[in-house]
Amino acid sequence: MTKTVEEIRYQLEEWLAQGFTSPEDRAKYQALKEQYEDETLDYSFSRREITGQLELIITSRENDFPNLDEVTKAEYLDLVAQLDDLDKRQADYYRKQLA
Repeated sequence: MTKTVEEIRYQLEEWLAQGFTSPEDRAKYQALKEQYEDETLDYSFSRREITGQLELIITSRENDFPNLDEVTKAEYLDLVAQLDDLDKRQADYYRKQLA
């Protein structure tokens, strides 16, 4: 049985809301997300993942944002570059946060 786009979207939303209990769950989510993105060209789940990671870097007390150590800064800029491919406006916002 082939899932409809709506069913796939619902499943992806459910996984994000519940979190992942194992690497296998995460792998299933990634595969389904890629299928969804290929079929719909809707990259909202990828954008949400990237912005979630960026927000975690910004809000984590250990990071002393915006005075990031070199490794964390490189990670942040890599995420911004990935986001730039999906949503330039959001990427610009996160670039400005670091400046």
